[in-house]
Amino acid sequence: MADQLQPLDNAQFVAFKSGDENALTGAYRTQYDTLVAHARDALGPELAHFSGRVAQQAMLGTWARRADFDTAPALAAALQAAVVGEAAQQRRRHAALHARHGGAPQTPHLSAISAEEATTRMLEALHPAPVDHEKAVSDVKAARKHHAAEHVNKVGKGRGWKGPAALIAVLGVAIVYGMKMLNEGGVDIAVTKALAADDARTLSSQRGQRGTVDLSDGSKAKIGSESKLRLPVEFGRTMRTLVLTGTASFTVAAGQPLPFTVRAANAIITASGTQFTVRAFAADSAVVVSVDEGSVAVHTKDGSGETSVEAGKAVRVAPDGSVKELDDATRALTFAWVRDTLAFADAPVSAVLPELSRWFDLKASLADATLGERKVSLRIGMQSSGDALKMLATAANLAIGFDKDEKVVLSDAGAAPAAKKKK
Repeated sequence: MADQLQPLDNAQFVAFKSGDENALTGAYRTQYDTLVAHARDALGPELAHFSGRVAQQAMLGTWARRADFDTAPALAAALQAAVVGEAAQQRRRHAALHARHGGAPQTPHLSAISAEEATTRMLEALHPAPVDHEKAVSDVKAARKHHAAEHVNKVGKGRGWKGPAALIAVLGVAIVYGMKMLNEGGVDIAVTKALAADDARTLSSQRGQRGTVDLSDGSKAKIGSESKLRLPVEFGRTMRTLVLTGTASFTVAAGQPLPFTVRAANAIITASGTQFTVRAFAADSAVVVSVDEGSVAVHTKDGSGETSVEAGKAVRVAPDGSVKELDDATRALTFAWVRDTLAFADAPVSAVLPELSRWFDLKASLADATLGERKVSLRIGMQSSGDALKMLATAANLAIGFDKDEKVVLSDAGAAPAAKKKK
């Protein structure tokens, strides 16, 4: 069992969150062995040789989300969770290759190397050399010319023309596909760097706050409570990708040449001219996507598979990348906030109370943890925290009291009050 990751000290954490790459490299260098050990545990013996890659990807992914973390322990917990997530994706890729080829082909990976060398490789991945597209095109043309000459020569020697012609056709397809991948890979790298850059903007709401913002591409975003959008400075001009932590509903401006893309945890949602809502709080077990108008394409960051979600449907994207359609009732409950209500069906109080705390900035606790097991079904308007608290108390047979600091304490209404009631 690997040791737990140690949180950065306050000075390191502040520097890391501000985008200081010296803090990034220092953290990676000191935590590398522990990260690799966690990756090895998560991958298992068969895939342990990928532990270096998993450690690197987990650190880079956490670095890209550094603005989301308010404390050093939260950062450490997210980094550890990222290792587990990256390991799960690696296992899925390995299984897919095994199923496709009857034995997974060998792929490059980071083996056991020193922390210093691993840090150097991470920086190379963070700042890749720009793709020389002109050279790539030139090389491809030269290769095509060379292969064509070889095949013409073989035809001149009396060989049949069908085989060489087929090879030339395959080569042409490979060239087109290769150029497409070069372009897409370059764009993805550019977007990732722009989202992590110091000049990227963060639009956020605090607990109990909601609001609608106009984005620079003409789209609108209704941001839920305790949520963040991170947008590159070029958003609306050369890119239309943003990162969401929390929940937001988007009305996408149509008629744009670039696709509108939302990155949320391990999910990537791409749409054009549509309305959809995403929920991806850090504490959630999965990302949930619901579509009201049009359709969106959902796939995971490892690039495996794509799911089309049509209007009136919703899906759940699990940490392992699996996608499952939600039933209509669950969809309505999950996204009721868009219609200014919160809804729960046979939900434990222990799950309802944190939601009320988030959406109403309510500071409340249970006098006894066992009270959290009580189930409630209710629909709450989002106008009054007092009314919301009363509805929960009535549904769960709880009494509303206050402790010495005037914070709300919910106790069993059928027992002696655990805290004084406020007059």
